[in-house]
Amino acid sequence: MDSFEEYINLHWTTIVVTCSSPSIREGVEEGKVFPGGVSAVISGIVFLSASLTEQLLGLHTVPPLDCCTYYGTDSGVSPLQLSLYFDLLLPLCSAVHYEEYISGQCGTIYAQAASYNTLTQQESRSARLQIWKQLQGHKITFHPLQGVQHHYMGANLSFQDSLIPLLPSSSILLHDTFIGHDMNEHVVIVNSVIEGSVKSLQEKLYIIDSAIGKNVSITSVGPGVLSGLQLQESNITVELPGGQVWQMYPGENYDVVTCHGFSDDLSKLQHDTKATVFNTLWSVFYARTGLEKKDLWPHTNSKYQTVITAKFFVMDRPVVEQIRMMITLVGAVSNDQRQQEWMLDIQEWKTCTRVSLLDVATKCDLKKLVRQREDIYLETVKRLISDTADEVGGKSLLPYFSYLATRGQESVEAILHELHKQLQRPRTSTPRLLANAADLLGCMAAGRGGLRSGPAANPQWRNALVELKAGNQKEAVDHMTMVCTQWMKSGHPEDLIRAARHYERASQIVISQQVETAVVHVSTMWVAPELRQKVDVGVWVEAHSPARIDLAGGWSDTPPICYEQGGAVLNIAIKINKKKPIGARVRIVPELYIACVLRDWSGGDVRLTWTELDHLCDYDNPVSPGALVKAVLLYCQLVDLNSEDSLVLQLKNRFGGGVEIEVWSHLPQGSGLGGSSLLAGTLLSAIVVLLGYPLPRHSHLIHATLCIEQWLTTGGGWQDQVGGLLGGAKLGVSSKGTPVTVSTYKIPLSQEFVSSLNDHLLLLYTGKVRLARNLLQTVIRNWYARDPNITSCFSQLQQLALQAAGAMLGEDLKMLGSCINNYWRLKKMVASGCETSKVSQPDVNPQCEGLPECEEPWLIHVVATGNNDSIHHLWGIHGAPSFLVVTTSLDTGLNVTWTDFIKFSPLSVTFDEKPIHIFGFSIPNVSITCISLILE
Repeated sequence: MDSFEEYINLHWTTIVVTCSSPSIREGVEEGKVFPGGVSAVISGIVFLSASLTEQLLGLHTVPPLDCCTYYGTDSGVSPLQLSLYFDLLLPLCSAVHYEEYISGQCGTIYAQAASYNTLTQQESRSARLQIWKQLQGHKITFHPLQGVQHHYMGANLSFQDSLIPLLPSSSILLHDTFIGHDMNEHVVIVNSVIEGSVKSLQEKLYIIDSAIGKNVSITSVGPGVLSGLQLQESNITVELPGGQVWQMYPGENYDVVTCHGFSDDLSKLQHDTKATVFNTLWSVFYARTGLEKKDLWPHTNSKYQTVITAKFFVMDRPVVEQIRMMITLVGAVSNDQRQQEWMLDIQEWKTCTRVSLLDVATKCDLKKLVRQREDIYLETVKRLISDTADEVGGKSLLPYFSYLATRGQESVEAILHELHKQLQRPRTSTPRLLANAADLLGCMAAGRGGLRSGPAANPQWRNALVELKAGNQKEAVDHMTMVCTQWMKSGHPEDLIRAARHYERASQIVISQQVETAVVHVSTMWVAPELRQKVDVGVWVEAHSPARIDLAGGWSDTPPICYEQGGAVLNIAIKINKKKPIGARVRIVPELYIACVLRDWSGGDVRLTWTELDHLCDYDNPVSPGALVKAVLLYCQLVDLNSEDSLVLQLKNRFGGGVEIEVWSHLPQGSGLGGSSLLAGTLLSAIVVLLGYPLPRHSHLIHATLCIEQWLTTGGGWQDQVGGLLGGAKLGVSSKGTPVTVSTYKIPLSQEFVSSLNDHLLLLYTGKVRLARNLLQTVIRNWYARDPNITSCFSQLQQLALQAAGAMLGEDLKMLGSCINNYWRLKKMVASGCETSKVSQPDVNPQCEGLPECEEPWLIHVVATGNNDSIHHLWGIHGAPSFLVVTTSLDTGLNVTWTDFIKFSPLSVTFDEKPIHIFGFSIPNVSITCISLILE
């Protein structure tokens, strides 16, 4: 709170006081207690823990504290006054001592005890003694709100002193396109629809909850406030006097426009020498307007004659005439021309039925008022959607949807209708508008109805999705409108969420169509038939791929982010156990079928045989057996689903036999190492060679795999194939716009840096499976929700990849590690919950401080927490490479005595509690290190 000296003098008893010297008043005067005239104010929420609440409740029957409750009242004893802050909470403060509290040296209310009689003083001391005894052991914590200011709402304050400071400095719910040549920078719009001309010649003009039609022109010569004006159908051009508050109050049968000055104290009596009306002394007002007291208060006693009871406002005239009449009256105070106009209108004004500000406020139709403001809000949201419809990014609409959903189905249907209206023709922003419709339905479901991510292939929506795939957007949207309207009528949250899923599926279809513009970079892979080299029957064509890990920029490669903003990812290809974990091989066989063997790294191979075209039709269902293989086969045009020839006939005519395929990945499913995309790219390269085409270039495989992901409906990005199909370290970049284009830049590394990088990388399998498709849905949902934090995060990811690439190119390991740390933080923001929370980040050299040895890794500690116990993984780096797994009870801590540990002394590593299980090993033929020390 500002200006505390004045506030304290007026309201001394409300300030928190301490028990220290000098006194608070002296401290204030010396600037010690409230530096800069600013201090915390007691207000807000007080949270009491369960144990403290129980102890407080236990006091209500303890004498003399029972005097504070109905126990005391019913017993006939005098009530005892206690303060929440100065009696109950004060003993919980750390700087309050027993004798100071009991004797009453602390607290303003208790400090008045000196004026009490002896009995009351004794009861107050006894009450505090009981409170002190009961609440010992509890401590209070103060959490000040940051970035806020307390605003004191005292009685008898003018509009200028009470409400003007609370008004925003800039417009709310106003898009840039709303501001045309007929509105200048001094106008601040809050929940209003402006179609006409609104200007302020100087200072701020606030327009709140108002609708200004296209035939209305308003110019304010100074600051002002227009609140609740409904002038949609009006035709008026006016110049408003400055420093006034104009308000419209809807009534059951009429609307009344009122006006009063910024500095008017509405409750101050008119005979007060400092009282003003329209910012002018009453004596001046009477002289300039020719009005008398009897004109304004014909039946009001003099002790109630104030601005709020004066009958200024006509009620039996159209709103436009009311405004003109009040402008003339207010202007007459300071403008000679207006004064002359007023003298001509005064008789007409006197004959009108007039009411006071108090009359219209008490008779205001509140339901109609709220409905008007909500209708304006609805209209502003509809206009916001319309005016930003062509923007690829757009504005975050979730806050508006969340509110409108509380108004009921009618408001939701109005917004949905506006979205469908904007979707009648193809736009670059079509995916966002469809995602907006899904968000709107999700808000209406209000957290019920199940998960947003899920299946979206209901037969009732099939025609719409088919039309959308065929490029018939208007027909698709019309069908979606019809089905969604039917589902909304059920009133079941489940139907709203199911409909939302189908809108998201529609959005993904359009995104896929944008991504498939990358086909322009693949067309050169398919050379003329005469240039092909036939592969003999029975000859295997085999391809292998490493896995990949991303070091910075991941998620910026995913559509639509990669082409709406642009993306950049730094990643490296890695082997697992010194082998490329992903592979595929294909060959022509005499039998007329397609055989697919899904090799499983655990030995559970699956063999699939396809002899009919229908067997391949579920290629776009990622969970169907062999879906990825089917999508690759169809993309390579090995067979054609639209052909009139059967599968067997197509195989016979094209190859003179069938095709046998084997694919494998030694990566756990959902490991996050790019397995599925890399398997698609690996199989693609093998099939291309099998069909006689030249070995595809990296660019061919990268863009073709991106298209295959769209066919498969997983909608993945390009970083997996960039990371694994192109060896080593590389930076992948996609520019903003279509066709989607991915460029790669291989980063040369010295063997020394590669070795150092290998020494610093540790691959830890957490066992948490991630389904890329569901994750991607969440990321795209966050992207189109346009949360500023999320959109900023994507921009930072892109920039961080470039920074990390620079560190990699300069072989700066420390800078690269810093970039990876930042990347981890940003990834968790983009896809919250996708990183396992039960596995801690690796702790390198835990508890090691101040020793030179701490600068290099000696010990790495990772904790995996379950429901009943914890598993500690420890890696010993120095000496013999060693590994230890320790199972302990939950929250058991690790202790390392580093002065002993670096000497390989026994018992230098221990746990708070005795471990439940221990397993460990060291590499043979190397001197024993920390592993044996722990085992001892």
